[in-house]
Amino acid sequence: MSPPDPLSTLVTVFEYWRSNRNGRQVPTPVILREQAIALLNHYSSSQITSALKISGRQLKQWRKCVASTETKPQFVHLPISTSPTQSSVKVERCFASGDQMNLSGAVNAELLISLIGAM
Repeated sequence: MSPPDPLSTLVTVFEYWRSNRNGRQVPTPVILREQAIALLNHYSSSQITSALKISGRQLKQWRKCVASTETKPQFVHLPISTSPTQSSVKVERCFASGDQMNLSGAVNAELLISLIGAM
């Protein structure tokens, strides 16, 4: 017995997700996007878009997003400052893609400049 075809397996997963999502405006989960992009190593983009019922534009956007997240570090090391003009903050941000950003502790201008530079 041969292993299941990765494209047909992903088609089944996409159909299941579509039938169980809360409305048409719900973005495709990142894991499904990544699996669709991984199929580009074995299938043409037209085969993938046709089977998954997505547009070529979507696949391009997903590929661009996956490529950009692969090149960015997960953690940014920021300088430790002993400046007396610091204030303590806690910032949490959840993005639509599912990514999260957390920043807490003493913040000053030097730290903010480093953070902006890292982005």
